[in-house]
Amino acid sequence: MDTVTMMSSGGEPVLSIEKPRIFLSATEVSGDFQAGHLARALRRRSPEVVLSGNGGHHMRAAGVRVEIQVAHLGYIGLQEAVRFERQICRRLTEVKKLLKSQRPDLVVLVDGERFNEALVPFLIRQEIPFIYYFVPQVWFWGRWRTRRIARKARLVIPAFPAEESLFRKAKARVIWCGHSLLDIVRPTLDRSAALRSAGLDPSRPVVALMPGSRLQEIERFAPSLFSVASRLARERPELQFLLPVAAPHLEKPLRDAIGSQGIENLVTFLSGQDYSCLSSCDLALLSSGTATLEAALLEVPMVVFYRVHPVTFLIASILVKSRYIAMPNILLQDEVVPELLQNGFTTDKLFEEAIGLLTNRERRAFMKLKLSGIRELLGGSGVLDRVASAILSEIGKVAVSQTKDSAMTDPTSLVKPSRI
Repeated sequence: MDTVTMMSSGGEPVLSIEKPRIFLSATEVSGDFQAGHLARALRRRSPEVVLSGNGGHHMRAAGVRVEIQVAHLGYIGLQEAVRFERQICRRLTEVKKLLKSQRPDLVVLVDGERFNEALVPFLIRQEIPFIYYFVPQVWFWGRWRTRRIARKARLVIPAFPAEESLFRKAKARVIWCGHSLLDIVRPTLDRSAALRSAGLDPSRPVVALMPGSRLQEIERFAPSLFSVASRLARERPELQFLLPVAAPHLEKPLRDAIGSQGIENLVTFLSGQDYSCLSSCDLALLSSGTATLEAALLEVPMVVFYRVHPVTFLIASILVKSRYIAMPNILLQDEVVPELLQNGFTTDKLFEEAIGLLTNRERRAFMKLKLSGIRELLGGSGVLDRVASAILSEIGKVAVSQTKDSAMTDPTSLVKPSRI
């Protein structure tokens, strides 16, 4: 580890590592997406940083050396975990072997609760320092979990303000920098230019179809969602449909599901997160998840749906500390957007909610007004740069700690200055 001793603004010694090696661990599409944006921010702050990790195409596009592909292994629920458990265990073994042979200066765990929390005991045994970024939403799923995470991470960087105080009470080193989507979710084109670029007619209404970013969600929700789209097209022939594809491995199952409904000619595929197009939609029909917050920041009226295995739902009903499942409703503490959950999620009800919003301009305008208040709840701009600075600063603190430990065991040891 080539380092040089420097002083912080508070007069404390900080060791600057010439080429910090950071391993990013993200294990589903949303985590891969967040890790990709974090990687770009880290490079802006420290061009010499060496980034590797496990994840997917978002990280790879950001210049991260993706050692192990795992972004396709996302799931929700206990029963649903069985399908991916063998693959997850195999990938965990591979990641542990990699970390042991190529020890990074710091590991950043990005979301991915099942995978990343299973890595934590290994990191502790190997004395590899780690930060938890985008921690599991303990304020939503159960506050008792804050203590478990707090005892293990050198630093916790949550996404939501409510989590900061919870982790602080649990004696964690925690810093809230704001929600990164504030920096990411910004349209760059007006409606006319955005829709024309996608091959759509700006004079006609557009409905976004978003069944989810997990294979499990596409298999469960896409048939119902595309059936509703077919009904909407018959009822309102002027409608256009837009389908954002969150990751390349999802395109084939989505096309297969659309083909089974016979609506291939009605749906326009959109690769990646094109926020200009999404912000131009009159309505979004989407499964609960990060996409609901993206749509909310763009002030797009929406109907949210979700369904899990009955056993998962029973357990969740005991653990969940919120009346709502859609993130906009959770943040605003009000059912601003309709939620269709479990048996309430049927094609008839989704169709009725969609038609109701499409035909009621005043209701859509009121929903947009309420959604406009979410941005101020999530902090200010510059979130990713603040997160990157906190992570790079932590590497310096790790170096100081390791140097002190080395000096205690070997008083003659010295830190050789690096070229800066």
